[in-house]
Amino acid sequence: MVAIIAVLVATALAFLPLLNNAFVNWDDPFTLQNNPHLGAPGIAAWAFTTREMGHYQPLAWLVWSQTKTLFGLDATAFHGLSLLGHLLNTALIYLVCVQLKKGSAVAAIVAAFTFAVHPIRVEAVAWASAFPYVLSLTFLLAAFLAYLKAATRQRFRFAWLGLSIGSYALSQLTRASAIGFPLVLLAVDAYPLRRRALAEKLPFVIIALAAAVAESQARELPSLQEVGLGARLTMAAAAPLIYLARTLWPIRLSPLDPLPIEPRLAWLPLALGAAGIAAVTLMAWRKRTTWPALVVCWVAYLLLLGPVMGLTPSGQQATADRYMYVAGVPVSLFAGIAAARAAKAIRFRIAFSAALVMVAAALALATWRQTTWWKDSVTLWTRAAEIDPRNDIATYNLASALAEAGREPEAIARYEQTLRLVPDHEFAQHNLNLIRAAQANKDVAAANATAFTLMQTGRYREAKETLTAALGRHPDSDELAHNLARLLATTPDPAVHNGALALRLALTVRDRTGGRDPRVLDTLAAAYAAAGQLALARETAEQAITLARQLGDLEMARDIAANAKRYITR
Repeated sequence: MVAIIAVLVATALAFLPLLNNAFVNWDDPFTLQNNPHLGAPGIAAWAFTTREMGHYQPLAWLVWSQTKTLFGLDATAFHGLSLLGHLLNTALIYLVCVQLKKGSAVAAIVAAFTFAVHPIRVEAVAWASAFPYVLSLTFLLAAFLAYLKAATRQRFRFAWLGLSIGSYALSQLTRASAIGFPLVLLAVDAYPLRRRALAEKLPFVIIALAAAVAESQARELPSLQEVGLGARLTMAAAAPLIYLARTLWPIRLSPLDPLPIEPRLAWLPLALGAAGIAAVTLMAWRKRTTWPALVVCWVAYLLLLGPVMGLTPSGQQATADRYMYVAGVPVSLFAGIAAARAAKAIRFRIAFSAALVMVAAALALATWRQTTWWKDSVTLWTRAAEIDPRNDIATYNLASALAEAGREPEAIARYEQTLRLVPDHEFAQHNLNLIRAAQANKDVAAANATAFTLMQTGRYREAKETLTAALGRHPDSDELAHNLARLLATTPDPAVHNGALALRLALTVRDRTGGRDPRVLDTLAAAYAAAGQLALARETAEQAITLARQLGDLEMARDIAANAKRYITR
């Protein structure tokens, strides 16, 4: 009991930065922050019928809804929920290993710690939107424990079996992350239970098939034209070894391993992946009599990973650490079993124990560090783009986060980086245009305001320089051209007065606005007067006065008439 408490405390400390983390702009806005259904009447009906976010997960929606009702949209509450679920799963894995190994403390502690405090688990725990993986595993582990009780005890056997079936159903109603569970039970029947009970697997199979249908209807799966069979086989062959490699060497774990822009068959990864799977399978089979746990754990790992290996790709990722949250359980159990076996065979147990402690400390520190990368959107996607500068999803999400934070120059640079990677990225181009337009509007407004202040204090030359410079930066700005034309036509400073340029600018603005703006016509009349064309000046002023009256702005009409008297008779 002391040992598992120590593991839970170490786990909580390793994930402690999580409680200061914010939501991120990766599904969280749609799933949680801007979801009007959470905490609203009718949530149950919506939860069991919606296909929102491409998954069928009614129980997860209900838990999230209750969390919002109790705590509001407090990121700490949602992260705390995930952490509590992860701690519960750690305790359940400890109990599973104790049940399987008949009380082996070393196996249970190593298995629980390996699962709990490993960087590859951070994504599922630290990302609020990945909570369904955590909750689904809780019910799945409960189902497995109840199944073990039913298989090893005659008393209340059917009650335990019913509890197992019910817990499995709840697991799949949270997230269909263990469709291969019935086959895992068959493998466990072979070892260590050494029994045959095909008939009792039928309810599990029915639940698994129902979950598969519901999930397939919710997912937006790409067609074979979009992601061909060759690309799918390549990903499926490589995925099991990729995840094992990340488990053994959890360095530079990215929040997103994107699908190639054009997924295709790659013979070398396909051949290496297939050869690797075949080699491990052959080795496990040869050890089936001396080390049957290796066979069972390997088979369970492949079965649980199967739906997310790449044959049915979903979303924008090729691989994702959260997919190892459930499939990582048999790997962790094997680590515990292997450690217990090694502890019995090794003479220098103190040195062996010290090595385990060092590995545990390294994992805990790595998990702490990995959790801090999920602090907020900017931190998360900066890390992802640093790991892979060609990750266009990371650069785009980083640009969006920077724009939201008001860091526009950095956002522009990241949108431009995204467009270099994907030239036809519509969203990046659209958002980049919006930022540039907003910046242009701010610059134009600032230039106009500055020029007006300068003119009020008689500093006409500086006002002209300000407007000219701004017009050079924004040659399409009618407002800048109009204000500069008026300044050049009406200024009392002979050094600034320029009737020819004022007329050219005023005519351009008149043409671009279609001649339907009385203010523009008023300025054009002043420019004609400044250029010495008084007849056109009077005619244009009359047009401006008439148009102002037609628009119902009598005050503007009087102002234009007063202006005409001033600059035409000057």
